[in-house]
Amino acid sequence: MALEQEKRFLIQNMIEQVHLEAFPQAANQILNLLNDENVSIYSLSKVVSHDSYIAATLIRLANSPFYGVKNKVTDLMHAISIIGLESVKRLVLTISARSIFKDYDEFDKLLWEHMIGVATCAQAISFKFNLFNENVSYVAGLLHDIGKTVMYKSKLIRYETVIKQVDSNDNLLSIKLENELYGFNHCDVAKELLGLWNFDNLIVEAIYLHHSDKFVDTDAGKLSAIVNFSDYVVNWLSIGRIKPYRAVPLQDLESFNFLKIRIDNMDDFLQEILARINFSKDIF
Repeated sequence: MALEQEKRFLIQNMIEQVHLEAFPQAANQILNLLNDENVSIYSLSKVVSHDSYIAATLIRLANSPFYGVKNKVTDLMHAISIIGLESVKRLVLTISARSIFKDYDEFDKLLWEHMIGVATCAQAISFKFNLFNENVSYVAGLLHDIGKTVMYKSKLIRYETVIKQVDSNDNLLSIKLENELYGFNHCDVAKELLGLWNFDNLIVEAIYLHHSDKFVDTDAGKLSAIVNFSDYVVNWLSIGRIKPYRAVPLQDLESFNFLKIRIDNMDDFLQEILARINFSKDIF
């Protein structure tokens, strides 16, 4: 018990020292709208309008060649109607998460690409295989490695040791080294941080459990399995890694079998996910 308290105290000190910006209020309100199927363009635009950066980014995206609008979009409600409610929800959350990365170095770049990749994959498989609410899956995937940001930026530990070893070994995952070196891992840190940010317990628990060996038949268990499988897919594709991680075939993963996913052609599936991820990376 004393060891657990000491570990939590160190994690809390790391979070306080790093002093990440709190998740924007607009994004937290968006989270509360995620499960509301009746949310209107007006109510969403009202929430988004409180954050000028997010609002401006959505208008810029609505004017991008991808949407092919003929007349310039200057109104937020118009921008939301063009982009679509479901896409806007994910975009707002992604923009908000991106704002957390102030000092953007090579590690931040790779981590951000990985988080975007896992979010995109989690959303895609949740929709494709009817597994879970795709927006909630996206959020869990987007923030699953937020604990690494704290560990990397903290001066209380030397996370560079983990980064160097993972970069030089294509059969190594960071969580194993974290536990060996520090006695805790990025899932422990994420649980503490997201709790401070008042995130929904379902997302907090799913992120905390996403490196589990076994998955339980609960909402949090299913969501954690979705994030776990997506994490491995993105590592397999070498998104956010110097070298791909392919020590375990994707079909042999506990999460793959727990979710009862049927993929007839894994190569085609991976190419589809890669195309989706590359599109998301181009936006952000």
